Amino acid sequence: TLPAIQRDIAVVLDRQVPWCDMEVAIRAAAPAGLLESVQFFDLYEGKGIPAGKKSIAFSITLRSPERTLTSDEADKAVQAVVSSLSQKFQAVQR
Repeated sequence: TLPAIQRDIAVVLDRQVPWCDMEVAIRAAAPAGLLESVQFFDLYEGKGIPAGKKSIAFSITLRSPERTLTSDEADKAVQAVVSSLSQKFQAVQR
């Protein structure tokens, strides 16, 4: 089994956006065949987060079945995910 790369991402977005909608967008935005898992791990509302917003943190695990991924490829996958969340939900990376 080839090594996986994990990246943690945190975004701030409207409180009403459900995690399940975010997860669908994340899975659609990640490079085809490389996303192994998406795992929610934190929700924060409070000091430093604007009223009506929340901070959601999650990790993505990427793995290629054919080769070891580069850090640059993982960074591009993160950029694609954050860009998609920004377009769909006006999310801002934290």
